Amino acid sequence: MFKKFAHYLRSGSLRELLQQTRWIYRYVRQYRKSVIVYIFLGLITTVLSLGTSLSTKYLMDIIEGHLRGTGTGAGALGLVIALCVFLALSNILMSAWSKHFSARVNLMVANEIRADVYRKILQTDLESVQAYHSGDLLSRINADVTAVAESILGWVPTLVIRLVQFAAALVIILIYDPTMAVLALLSAPVLALSSRLLMSKMRNFNRKMREVNSEMMVLHEESLQNIQSIKALNLTDRFYQRILNVQKRYFDTGMEYNRFSVRTTMLLSIIGMAVSYLCLGWAVFRLWSSAISFGTMILFLQLASYLSSSFSALIALVPSAIGATVSAQRIMTILDLPKEKLPYREQAEQLRKTGEPLGIRVKDLKFAYQDGAAIWENLNLLVAPGSMIAVIGASGSGKTTLFRIFLGLLNPQEGAAQIGCEDTFLPLSPSTRGLFSYVPQDSVVFSGTIAETLRLVRPDASEEAIWKALRTACADDFVRELPEGLHSKIGERGAKLSGGQNQRLAIARALLSDAPILLLDEVTSALDLETEQRVLANISQAYHGRTCIVATHRKSILPLCDCVYRYENKQLIRVED
Repeated sequence: MFKKFAHYLRSGSLRELLQQTRWIYRYVRQYRKSVIVYIFLGLITTVLSLGTSLSTKYLMDIIEGHLRGTGTGAGALGLVIALCVFLALSNILMSAWSKHFSARVNLMVANEIRADVYRKILQTDLESVQAYHSGDLLSRINADVTAVAESILGWVPTLVIRLVQFAAALVIILIYDPTMAVLALLSAPVLALSSRLLMSKMRNFNRKMREVNSEMMVLHEESLQNIQSIKALNLTDRFYQRILNVQKRYFDTGMEYNRFSVRTTMLLSIIGMAVSYLCLGWAVFRLWSSAISFGTMILFLQLASYLSSSFSALIALVPSAIGATVSAQRIMTILDLPKEKLPYREQAEQLRKTGEPLGIRVKDLKFAYQDGAAIWENLNLLVAPGSMIAVIGASGSGKTTLFRIFLGLLNPQEGAAQIGCEDTFLPLSPSTRGLFSYVPQDSVVFSGTIAETLRLVRPDASEEAIWKALRTACADDFVRELPEGLHSKIGERGAKLSGGQNQRLAIARALLSDAPILLLDEVTSALDLETEQRVLANISQAYHGRTCIVATHRKSILPLCDCVYRYENKQLIRVED
């Protein structure tokens, strides 16, 4: 055992377990007042339960005395009966209140941890967070956070309450019969040793279950997001087979864990049953020899059961604690991801408040994705304030990557990229993201009403400003025709609208934000030629002075631009003709 413990210590597993426990303890400490109240409620319930057992003993003694002709009278009997009923009802009420309080605190803690993880995901460096599938992240936000939140009141407070219950029951038994106390504790060494030996297996099973659960969540989330494509590509049967395969792995892992748990529970139950019958035999012997009263025998049996259940509850904390630490480790992995850096945040806000047109200058920029070939090398670009330029090139040439660098979503390995005007320029970073309005090529719109999805970028926007943006994007006509106009719901990812309508709404949303620089990434791909010309002409007229950069492969846009750059050999070459 010492060798195993030394190996466990050298492998770092114990250190890892302690780190996870300390992380959970941060929330225990933060909610220490609630934890103390919960412990207090649990201790009151313990006192009421023990009081009920003692009052039952005295009730039996009074009845036995009455049968032998040595009773104390009906008055004492009524008083003890009233006391038993009062303690029992008080115990029920206190238990109900404790459960209600526990649910309240669990929900509060879960919401806080979930908000922390959600905020961390939103603020994490893009490449780092994209290493995790969104379904896996959902599993961590939901299942793992719930497991950790439940441990706040289901671990430390329960440990304290059960220890007090165990000690109190043991003291009462010792007062009446020390031998009975020894018999009741016979299962303790076996249970403790079993718990110690089974910890490693429990931890491995918990980790496997969490991983398979994440895999299932990944498939569910991906399938529901792309259900239209699955139907269109006639992949329904294949995806159904995939979910059956994942469910089989989940079932096999769960059943393996269940078999392990059943065998362990059977062993511990047999031990507990043997000890209980041993206590019963001793109590019967003591009663037979007239060493104790019938009421004392009932008290012994109740307290022996109480002692056994308290100890079993303490042992049962082990798997729940292991499950919580496994979940804590999965959450900590996300919280340890590198956070986006926000330098020059105040300077960027001041630059926006000036209201001046802004430009971009890029010098000798180099960028490559992790473990990938270079996308841009020695890139040089100058975008004059208030100009409209086009960046052309084949699909996959790096136009979207360039926009992501502008938005501070990606960090170049070499070179400089700045935004500003005259002599005031700031490095492009997440801090300068608010200086851009962006329309991605997939025209992402969010669920809710049209007014709600547009106001996401500008919550205080008036209806007049919204209609101006819609007119500029040539979206006002179809919005007016909807049953509820601006207050019409558009469904998840704009499911109730056509591709062209979603694209125009995305353009209107970007225009409404009123940022100095507008980035349009293949945003007219779903529009016909006439609508495309109208939208770009409207932008040039209605938002004159705003810098606009258009990534496109359509030549029809180019006559509207002040200059055009073409992707060539991982650089941008200005097109003179």
